[in-house]
Amino acid sequence: MAVLWNQIRQYFTIAEFRKGLSLRLAYVVLQLADYLMTVFAVNAGFDEMNPVMRGLLGSPVQLVMFKLITPIAIAWLVPARLLLPALVLLLVIIGLNVKELLVLMY
Repeated sequence: MAVLWNQIRQYFTIAEFRKGLSLRLAYVVLQLADYLMTVFAVNAGFDEMNPVMRGLLGSPVQLVMFKLITPIAIAWLVPARLLLPALVLLLVIIGLNVKELLVLMY
């Protein structure tokens, strides 16, 4: 049990956090960009396609919790190397959002 605890504990050190700081910041910034594009699109009159986000749009506090506080907690708790797939997925989602906004606006 002590060996398992020592392996788990190594991921929650300041040194581990600093080692992946750029990946963690990128994750939070991309989540924030997705949030801002969602708010912009909805304010411009577009419909939200994601049913989870559509339900949260009625409550700004829940929306901020879901799109800002949760990513910060995830970035803090998850080892940085495990954020790489999420970063790639976020880049794809943001790219698709930008494409859809440009198509719908013009």
